[in-house]
Amino acid sequence: MFDVIRSKRYWLALLLVGAIIGIVSFALIGIRNSVKVKQIPVALVNEDKGTLSNKIESKLRKKFNGKDSKIKWVSPQKDGFNDQKYYGAFIIRSGFSKELQQQNESLKAQIISQKLTTLQKKEELPDSAKSQLLQAKFVTQKPVHPAQIKISINQGMNAQVSQLLSQALPQIANALSSRISAQQQSVLSKNKINLSAKSWDLVSTPISVSTHESNKIEKNTVNGTAPMLLVALAWFSALIPSLILWREHTKRSASKFLNATTITSQLITGLVASILSATVAFLFVNVCFNLTIPNPINFIGLMSISIFVFYLIITCVLDWLGFAFYPLLLVVWFLASSVMSYAPEALDPLYRKGIYSWVPMRFSMQTLTNTLYFHNGSSTTMSSLLVLLIIGFVAAILMYSSGYLKHYLFTVSPHRKINN
Repeated sequence: MFDVIRSKRYWLALLLVGAIIGIVSFALIGIRNSVKVKQIPVALVNEDKGTLSNKIESKLRKKFNGKDSKIKWVSPQKDGFNDQKYYGAFIIRSGFSKELQQQNESLKAQIISQKLTTLQKKEELPDSAKSQLLQAKFVTQKPVHPAQIKISINQGMNAQVSQLLSQALPQIANALSSRISAQQQSVLSKNKINLSAKSWDLVSTPISVSTHESNKIEKNTVNGTAPMLLVALAWFSALIPSLILWREHTKRSASKFLNATTITSQLITGLVASILSATVAFLFVNVCFNLTIPNPINFIGLMSISIFVFYLIITCVLDWLGFAFYPLLLVVWFLASSVMSYAPEALDPLYRKGIYSWVPMRFSMQTLTNTLYFHNGSSTTMSSLLVLLIIGFVAAILMYSSGYLKHYLFTVSPHRKINN
């Protein structure tokens, strides 16, 4: 009865279970508990450069200056949205200071106009003040408009962050508007001034806030999660063929160590399988499930590259370590998928640097995100694609070296020791 308990395999199995629980807890609970949205890059753009707009810009920079601040103001850059330098922009439009100044002048003119008109009705208005009354009425008749703030959201970068900024940035602008409105209403209340409905609308909303979305997430892209789901599709499209082709090549190999010809066959068959898998994936997600694919050729090409690079990584592990380490690849995917659903700025440094920064899946997700949402092109596509190709090239080199090095380590080297 106690033979099983005494056996090493039993304790090894318990050790393995403990390791699995630790990895799952690390990926599922640890990451989610540590996620904190902070230091999200947002461009602060002052197109006006007037006195009032400069003061507001300075106050905003001071207010969101802490390390734990949700927003991190950054300087605007050319093609900053397309190159994914920031998640949004807070834009103080040209003429902002002038509009607020005109509002204040109009408010003062209305106060003067109503007070002097009251005196005029009582026939108590001095002759010297009549020109002042005419000037005040002239100013009140000038059209006055709200000062403009524009909020731009770089929606395609991350669906969760864009939703957060869609609420947070207008709230910041509306808070500024409310503060100015309160000041204006206080002046009106002290002077007991009555305004028309149109004038009250302007006093209530001295700043007009408009929101614009760039690189929009299309309706049929699974609420912005399409890139990550496509990466999952690419990974599993490589996971199964790599195992089948590895076993076939291993069986057909004359030696237990794969030679260059066999490795080349692995590469060619894997490439063909990757292109076919990408084409089939497009037919399913676009034709069957109506996923919006703006450029089918780009999509199939990028999916083919992603699947092939994943195939090379998986096959490289199998060539070197064998089937016993195949579950390790599932662990890698499990860890990668747990961090890719979040913006990197929201991740704890441990997860951002320890997992997100090195997993190849995130480079694949970047290229797919760009082809789905960034139709004007993005420099991140080429950089991410280059990293993927380098990873694939290194994996291919390691595949070729596996046969020679394993042959040397397990055959040549032991044979030399025996002879010596």
